[in-house]
Amino acid sequence: MTSFTYMAVAALPAFILINIAITAVNLIFRLFSNASLPLGLPWTGTKEQITLCTRAKANLKSVLDLRTLLDEGYTKYSKHNKIYVLPYYINGPQVILPNSHIRWLIEQPDSVLSQERVNRQFLEADYTFLHANLVDGPVHPDIIRDQLNKKISTFADGIVEEVNLCLEEEWGMETEEWHEVKVYDTMLMLIARLSIRVFMGLPLCRNRDFLKVCSEFIRKVAITAAAISLFPNFLKPLVGPLFTLYDNIQYRRCSRFIMPIINERLERLRKLDLQEKEYSPSPNDYVQWAIDHAVAKPIINPMELDPGVIACRFAVLSFAAIQSSVITLTNTLFDLAASPECAASLASMRDEVSRETISAPAGLCPPNQSRGAWSKANLARMTHVDSALRESLRLNGFIERGIMKMVVAPEGVTLPDGSHIPCGTKVGVSGYSIHHDEDIYPNANSYDAFRFARQEPNSEQTPPRALVNTSEKFMGFSHGSHSCPGRFFAANQLKIALAHIALLYEIEPIPERPTNQWFFGHIGPPMSQTLRVRRRKI
Repeated sequence: MTSFTYMAVAALPAFILINIAITAVNLIFRLFSNASLPLGLPWTGTKEQITLCTRAKANLKSVLDLRTLLDEGYTKYSKHNKIYVLPYYINGPQVILPNSHIRWLIEQPDSVLSQERVNRQFLEADYTFLHANLVDGPVHPDIIRDQLNKKISTFADGIVEEVNLCLEEEWGMETEEWHEVKVYDTMLMLIARLSIRVFMGLPLCRNRDFLKVCSEFIRKVAITAAAISLFPNFLKPLVGPLFTLYDNIQYRRCSRFIMPIINERLERLRKLDLQEKEYSPSPNDYVQWAIDHAVAKPIINPMELDPGVIACRFAVLSFAAIQSSVITLTNTLFDLAASPECAASLASMRDEVSRETISAPAGLCPPNQSRGAWSKANLARMTHVDSALRESLRLNGFIERGIMKMVVAPEGVTLPDGSHIPCGTKVGVSGYSIHHDEDIYPNANSYDAFRFARQEPNSEQTPPRALVNTSEKFMGFSHGSHSCPGRFFAANQLKIALAHIALLYEIEPIPERPTNQWFFGHIGPPMSQTLRVRRRKI
């Protein structure tokens, strides 16, 4: 061991202790800080006495009981058209606007208020997404909009085939005896297979090792991001790689499967001249979409053709497509099972699915007919299936925020009530609060599967209320120009999955729904609970 190495090793404990001390000071400062917000803005959880002590208590409460703070703030302030501050200890307080200011919020240009900046901070994307600092748009929104959404109907055959095969394997074919299934685990396998069938096709969508790494990659991103956010910004580059070590391992396992495909496609691109390129059929999968999108630009960014970036973007896109849909489908099944109208709701959906897929016996479509039976138009007419999913997303969404943006204008921004907030402040509205407002949704805390399939009372023309439709009253996919671009793909596979479950299986009702778990702004579904199911006799 050289003298330099010896000195470095000897200094390591002191270095660690210094960084722990710096982090502790930062956390204490954050506990009492008002983040340079106007003194006139009320903080929920402080009992209208904003002192260092009450603010610290409110910040601590946000860690374990954010829902109570949201309920208090919405009732006391939002319902009275007032702005309030929501303590949010992990990554700073949020200025919450009343519903009347939503229009103002979504009309602000990205140069003033940025939703993308909030998303990156919320997930600590600079560290958890591995490649986020290399390219803009780590999830590749252009490909979602220009390729995935436009080609949804071309994947109907494969998705239907995959649903049938996966349900047979995961839920079984037993028609006499009820048997327990782990809902989250089986839905994770189902949604992973559907997503990978679209993104990479056969045979990878049935390779369990590949499905596992795609499902596990940044699956616990909320915990990882929360841990990283505890540290001051200048220490994050040091601790980020430590907290994302497991995800790095998962990514490398994933890349072993897809990197040969990426390299083969890039090599093919280099060999083909322009004439051959025009007449050579291209595979219809994510890798090809990424390559085609990169070379179609007037000025090619070499990083977008880097195999590592393509692989990382695929891994992050898989996470985005799989995890949110798994949570939504898991919640929907528990909501249905705990509903007093469980059997009737499943029967109504079953009748609707059979009616719309009449071209195939009992709704089961052979490969050469599934595209017609499960077409975009037919799925759009499955309003009861759609409503069951939308209602579950309303009642039990996977995040509490509806629209949240960060002030990026250096001079700050003036809110509609005249308050001025500085650059770096997060401002928005809570989707959870709006979704549980009794004045907007009667019996808001109860699951009403077909709430959105019925005509609104005293309304000659009901506004669009499909799962993909966002509004100031429904923000399951956010709202405005930055609504989730992948919601059309998600809704398509969710509806096909739930339609097949209703068509093929019975679900035994349960007396009480398992509770969802809050982790700061994330809301997790029942992870280990089971339902009893059996295959229908068809």
